[in-house]
Amino acid sequence: MKLVSFKLTGRFGHFMRAEGGASALSYPCPPRTAILGILGAILGLPKDQPQVLLEPAYVALRGKLPQTHWHRAKLRKKPPEALSYTIKKTQKMKKTTAEEEATLIPQEWLFNPEYNVWFSVPTPHLNELEQRIKDRRWHFQPSLGLSEMLADLEYIKTEEPQPLPEGKYMVTSALLQKEVDLDWDRIFEEELVIHSLRMPRTVTPDRVFTHASYFLEREARPIPVRTAKAFQTSNGIIMFL
Repeated sequence: MKLVSFKLTGRFGHFMRAEGGASALSYPCPPRTAILGILGAILGLPKDQPQVLLEPAYVALRGKLPQTHWHRAKLRKKPPEALSYTIKKTQKMKKTTAEEEATLIPQEWLFNPEYNVWFSVPTPHLNELEQRIKDRRWHFQPSLGLSEMLADLEYIKTEEPQPLPEGKYMVTSALLQKEVDLDWDRIFEEELVIHSLRMPRTVTPDRVFTHASYFLEREARPIPVRTAKAFQTSNGIIMFL
């Protein structure tokens, strides 16, 4: 397997939770579907196509859970009325258009999110993605959830990860819960802060999502687990989302 890694950063991020209601809660990290969307933006794929064309994809993610802030976003419910095409020289300044309808929605924003991402996708997309990330040459501007929240990508390296036999490992990336047994004694001993999170994993062209449960450590410290799905890389032991 050829595995490409890069650093994903930005000033703000917002990955809306599927279960969010009137208030737009955010996942603390990009779900697997969002990462595939970023890769699709680099390639210039149409919306909702990356999650189909780039399957089967291997994706791993590591990063601290960023601080958050609640921001009131103004969302238009109805655009304002268009201006008249005809303007007379003697026309007085006055309000001639109907007021726009808008609503304020609280959004949970992530501050200074920073993640390490590893991925491997089918050819020929993998080679093109690797070169585009190296050259910082993407087709559409990648974003961190919302188009206004620009993302920056920095190439790290390309390598071949080594699959590890079943055993106990310190895994540095996010963990798929069904593939691990946590070593709770060591977790308590090292005072790790483990978050259990359910996020989208796959999505169909009709936007039907499949979710999965994950473990993350608040400060991105390695988590002690027993698993048969770990891989050794030059930057630690990882598991795929």
